Amino acid sequence: MDIRKLQCYLAVAFEGNLTRAAESLYLSQSALSGQIKQLEETLGYPLFVRLARGMALTAEGETLLPYARNAVQALEDFRSRGAGLKSPAASRLIVGLNTDPAFLRMAELARHMRVSVPGVQLSFIVSQSRYTAGALRTGEMHVGFRYGMWGEEGVHDEFVASVTLVIAIPSVMAGRVQPGDWRGLAALPWIYSFRGCPFHVAVRERMSAFGVEPNPVEQTVDENIMRELVAEGMGVAVLREDDGRRLADAGQAVLWPETLQIPLCLSYPAGRGYTAPLREFRDVVRSVWGGERALVA
Repeated sequence: MDIRKLQCYLAVAFEGNLTRAAESLYLSQSALSGQIKQLEETLGYPLFVRLARGMALTAEGETLLPYARNAVQALEDFRSRGAGLKSPAASRLIVGLNTDPAFLRMAELARHMRVSVPGVQLSFIVSQSRYTAGALRTGEMHVGFRYGMWGEEGVHDEFVASVTLVIAIPSVMAGRVQPGDWRGLAALPWIYSFRGCPFHVAVRERMSAFGVEPNPVEQTVDENIMRELVAEGMGVAVLREDDGRRLADAGQAVLWPETLQIPLCLSYPAGRGYTAPLREFRDVVRSVWGGERALVA
């Protein structure tokens, strides 16, 4: 019985879904299914019940789960200790933050990590969603928050929550367009970031039904600058709902009545999600975010 089969077992148990588990391990579904089948054949009984919407542990699967975790952890501890004897160093996890630390609950994440894995040094760096994959490949960061599901080679995007977006119209422009007039909205001056930004992809996809696109006049990749430009009456922007509502409460913007949704994800190198300390960080993120499916900050 090799450790890879146990990692596959843990992945399916953690995700409860064969597709997500295969993506996180950077395996095909058939390869993952084969590993699970071989493990079950070795044991002589099933570990999972195949359901229409996922995979559920059998009673035997539940019983063996902590032993599999201990076995995998023991091998990782052996490797870590062996490397440490050659070059002692504290375990470190570098986390990329693509937006406000408070919005991403950085302080709470750090507090939970200190309790669950006190030997890990947690470092946070500022990042942007479009550069996350490159930073993961070079080792500049080990894991990063970002908006959108990018589907990039060698990077797994794990869904964390759905983030609500609003379209904020400067108060001085609000009288120039009526609710529901998407063509009129598109014709207003827009504050834009890069074309592949998930915020603007969501807007363009909605506007495509009307055969129009936003009219960009100002460009910035910083959410704070974008919010300030709206407040100054420079143009329309798509913002997180909490940012948009602050502008509306201050009388600086009017919010379009229809909202949009994009995913907030945790991205990391495919196949590395079940190695320490990234595995523990994923557990902490799930705990802190509480399995939320829709997020209004």
